[in-house]
Amino acid sequence: MANNSSQQASFSATRKWVTALNVLASSAALLALVVMVNYLASRHFKRYQWMVDERFRLSPLTLKWLDSLTNQVKVIVFFDSDNSLFSSVKGLIKEYQLACPKLDVEFVDYLNAPDRAAWIKAQYKILSTTDENFVLFDCNGKVQVVYERELSDYDLSGVFAGREAKRTTFNGEQFFTSKIVGVTDPKSFTAYFLQGHSEPKPDSEDDTSGYFKFARVLQDKHISVEPLWLLTNEVPADCQLLVIAGPRQPLSALELEKIDGYLNHGGRAFILLMNPAFTGVGSGLERILANWGVEVGGRLVTDDSQAKAGHLQVLYISNFGRHPIVRPLTDSRLALVAPQAVRQSPSPSRTADTAKVVELAFTSEHGREAGGVTNGIIPLVVAVEKGAIPGVAADRGSTRMVVAGDSYFLANAFIDFDGNRDFANLAVNWLLDRLQLLEIGPRPIREYKISMTQTQMTAARWVLLGGLPGSVLLLGSLVWVRRRR
Repeated sequence: MANNSSQQASFSATRKWVTALNVLASSAALLALVVMVNYLASRHFKRYQWMVDERFRLSPLTLKWLDSLTNQVKVIVFFDSDNSLFSSVKGLIKEYQLACPKLDVEFVDYLNAPDRAAWIKAQYKILSTTDENFVLFDCNGKVQVVYERELSDYDLSGVFAGREAKRTTFNGEQFFTSKIVGVTDPKSFTAYFLQGHSEPKPDSEDDTSGYFKFARVLQDKHISVEPLWLLTNEVPADCQLLVIAGPRQPLSALELEKIDGYLNHGGRAFILLMNPAFTGVGSGLERILANWGVEVGGRLVTDDSQAKAGHLQVLYISNFGRHPIVRPLTDSRLALVAPQAVRQSPSPSRTADTAKVVELAFTSEHGREAGGVTNGIIPLVVAVEKGAIPGVAADRGSTRMVVAGDSYFLANAFIDFDGNRDFANLAVNWLLDRLQLLEIGPRPIREYKISMTQTQMTAARWVLLGGLPGSVLLLGSLVWVRRRR
């Protein structure tokens, strides 16, 4: 009987070599497949975001603009890495960088790299000592800067009660996309501020009679700001935007004629009317606006349900119409100071009968005009458009106006209240056909809090400190005992 040990081995040498070659060929094929998939993915990749946090989600308009970008843009994130806002800024800028290879991003922690920080501030002439954290965009010498204070809106309601101001929104995409457009757009814009009637000056830093901060909004969009006196000058040919802000004295017939001619030839105007309750007289613009289907109330509007506590003439307006200017402000509000009604004219007899008037902002149903003339929902801001072709951005081919029944809300002391600055940005973008920026609004910051009793805290502590490590120890002990048998 043959010995079992003398039986032939289950694998011959030939079979071993064949198996080894099969394994080698399979490994080579798998490696080649991985290389080809990664090569294709690097050229035709698609990223999907599953995060709930919207701070890092780029809108389709931003992605479309980045896809069409042809110029190289230098982005410098000049931030203290321990700053509470840095993670939001870094995460969003990374999304921009992944979406567009034309962005060259550099992160500079000025506390840990003082020499590099000093060189950047000297190179770009950053002289401010208070705005230490900022994001800079540079394209062929055109530079725009977003400072930390512009990137968030705050809820200040708890400050007087001793609580800290609470961040409610993150405005990163709104500003970053705007700056990229500003430094890469070859088209130059000029805005003229009407002067000569005690209007706020665009270079004045006075709280209530200065428009320095609003002028800065325009300059940050790469829009030049110039004063204009119509008594001695015509409306310049390069006037892309005429700003008429709070005239305290009536305009002359000659000035009104020049403004009317500008509007009839496709002009763009941002008109902010001061309430006659302060001046005693109208500006004269009421007659021109009536021809465009806009009726100006001329009386003080109040609303007890939306008035600021202790200041009945300050209204917090959160009722908005349907228009690209106010669509991103759905969760925000405007702070208007002693406004007057501005509404679509009910009269059908007007010369500009093709103009489209859209009412943008309203009081609540408790609105009231002085003298009890009108009670109920009262419009305070309108947008006017005539001659636009749907889907086509016109340049001085269509007339556009934004008319507000208040001029104080964009003055230096009030422009940073609630959504006032956002409204100014959106209105200017619409007036100048910067449609790619209209739908980009602030991102809400969501906070998640877990409220627990002392008993629940104790139970959670035992679970985290004892239960989890103990379960791992128990499982390891069972495995050890089983292997010992």
